[in-house]
Amino acid sequence: MIPPSGTFDYLVIVPEARSEGGFECRAETCGPVVRRGSNLADARLVGISPQVRVTDAGPPSDPGLRPPWSLRKRSRITLVATAQDQASVAEASFYIDKTLTDCAKAGDQMHLSRDAGCGLGFSLIRGGKLVAAAGALTVVPLGNGVEVHIPRDLISTAESVFQKRDPDFEFIEQPVEIKIEGFRERYGQSLSRNPQNPLTDAFISFGGTAIVGDYRVIVRHGSFKIEDGPSESVSICDKQTFTHAADEFAAMLLDGPKALSMSRWPEERH
Repeated sequence: MIPPSGTFDYLVIVPEARSEGGFECRAETCGPVVRRGSNLADARLVGISPQVRVTDAGPPSDPGLRPPWSLRKRSRITLVATAQDQASVAEASFYIDKTLTDCAKAGDQMHLSRDAGCGLGFSLIRGGKLVAAAGALTVVPLGNGVEVHIPRDLISTAESVFQKRDPDFEFIEQPVEIKIEGFRERYGQSLSRNPQNPLTDAFISFGGTAIVGDYRVIVRHGSFKIEDGPSESVSICDKQTFTHAADEFAAMLLDGPKALSMSRWPEERH
């Protein structure tokens, strides 16, 4: 787990002015940051209000990737600290599938987060409704009618069953619970939902795909309890706007320890 100084939770309001392939504007930290006299608690990774640049990054150069991933276009999201005060690094950047940033419209809310487990999360919300989200989704707002949790109450109950034979048993990987208002079609089977019972809209998975209401949900993996284990990797995207490849690639790009690049302050490089 990393301290607050290694995390961020930024809100970007997509501007009217856009250049070819992206845009640039200021981000703000969601919620107040109360100074406690400790750099670990008071700072955020790239400060309280960094400059955000969204630029065209082209397809990935990794020779190990094969189609369709090697052909997908990416956007690079770069966060630049506007002051060294309360900023742990000068700059940080990561990639996302380009179709997710291309569809952003002026006034949309773009949320960018990094949690205490180093998981990166991205969401795009328009008029309170989710357009697209990818990565560690338990830490970013998802709009009206969409929730993502780790169902720890159910996990604890399930573990207690196994602990009757093995007292030390626990799940290393925790499944993800997604709740979306609407209907669900999973693996080609249409399941009628009762809107009066919120539990009927839950999709719980270690890994899989479902069509839930207006969205395609992809769970690449759950959250791992092991030390330095990754956060969940999920995408929830409008099924009419984005392809399955775009949804999965967006989550892939945000997953793993190498997803985020950071540049230290000049005096720290020596």
